[in-house]
Amino acid sequence: MRILHLSADYPDPLQPAKTRAVANLLALADGHAHRVVSLNRVGWRAGIHALDFADAAGGGHRAVAYGAPGKGLLLRRSMDRLADWVAEDCARAGFAPELVHAHKLSVEGIAGARLAALWGVPLAFSVQGNTDTKIIGARHDLRPLYAQIWREAAFAFPFAPWAEERLRALLGARAGPARPLPCPGPADALTMPARAPEPVIRTAFNLRDAANKNAARLIRAAARAATEIPELRLEIIGGGDPAAFATLAALADRAAPGRVRFLGAVPHDRIQRLFNAAAGFALVSHRESYGMVFAEALLAGAPCLIPRGRAIDGYFADGSVVLTANPEDEAEIARGLVRLVCEEAAFKARLAELGRRGGLALLTRPAIRDSYLGALEEIAR
Repeated sequence: MRILHLSADYPDPLQPAKTRAVANLLALADGHAHRVVSLNRVGWRAGIHALDFADAAGGGHRAVAYGAPGKGLLLRRSMDRLADWVAEDCARAGFAPELVHAHKLSVEGIAGARLAALWGVPLAFSVQGNTDTKIIGARHDLRPLYAQIWREAAFAFPFAPWAEERLRALLGARAGPARPLPCPGPADALTMPARAPEPVIRTAFNLRDAANKNAARLIRAAARAATEIPELRLEIIGGGDPAAFATLAALADRAAPGRVRFLGAVPHDRIQRLFNAAAGFALVSHRESYGMVFAEALLAGAPCLIPRGRAIDGYFADGSVVLTANPEDEAEIARGLVRLVCEEAAFKARLAELGRRGGLALLTRPAIRDSYLGALEEIAR
C-alpha cells in the first residue's frame, strides 16, 4: 500500500531532535511504501518550502516549513492551504497515495481529511491524547469538523485507551474501528522482576522537561513518604539542562535532604537494569500522551506510579502492576510511593505473572508492528 503520512512530530533535517515515536512505528511497517510529509510551522509570512530526506522508513520524504500563525489562529485555513500544496507536491513526484495517515487528529487531521477526500482514499489518524484533547476541547468553532473526521475516518489509533475515551466524550461515537497503538521504544526486552536490595524509587526524564514531569512535587512527595519509610530514596535519571538540575538539587537539599540522588544521563542499554533494581518507577506528569519510559520500566520489571488519565492509563488496571495518582495531589503521590515500597513483593509477583502470560507483549515492537500492519490490512480490504 502507498501511504502518505502527515506528522509534525517526525525527525527531519530541519528539526532532527523531535520525538522518534512516529519514526519508530514507520520503520517497523515494512511491506508498504511510505512517504512522510514532516511539518514544521514557521512565521506566517514564510509561505511553504520543502526539502527531500530519507530514513529507515523509506525515501522520498519531505521536510516542510510552512507559514502559519501561532496559537492555532487560522488553523483550518492554514491546513487547507498546506493540503493543497501537498497534493501538488505528490503529483509532481508521481506518488498516488492509497491511504492518508494523519498523526494527530487536531492539526494534521484537518489536512489529512482534505487530502483523503481529494484523492478518494481512506483516512487514518493517530490520537495523541495530550495535544488532541487539549485543542479539540478548546476549539468549539472546529468541533463539528473534528466530529466529522472522528466519525468518518477509516481507522483511529489512540496512543492509549484514555485518549479514545476522552474524545468519545467530546465528539461522540465513531463509525469505524479505533485500536490503541502503543509507541514503540528503543528498549523493550522483557526482564523478570527482582526484589530491590533497598527501597529506592527511580524516575527518568530530560531535565529540561522537569516542570511538565512534575519533578518538584515528586521530590516533595518522596520526603512525605520517607516519614513512613525512613530508608526510602528517590533517584532521578536524566540530564539535558544544567539550570534545571541546579534548581531541583536545591529543592532536594531543602525538602528531602539526603534522600534524592541525581544520576545524570544514562545510556539506554543501562536504563532497564537500573529500573529492574528499583522497588518501583514513578513519574506523575501533568501532560503525557503515552510516555515510552513507562513501557520500558514495566518490561524491565518495575511496577509504575503513573498520572491518572494520562500516559499509559487504561492499558493496565489501577492497582495491578501500575498505580495512578492525580498529578496535582502531593499527598496521593506520596501514598503511591509508599505502596510501591511496602507492597513491592505483591506488585512484582503480579508483574512477573503478567509477563509470563504474555500480558506485556503489547508494549513491544513485534506486537506493535503486528497490530499496525493488521490494521493496514483491514483498511486495504
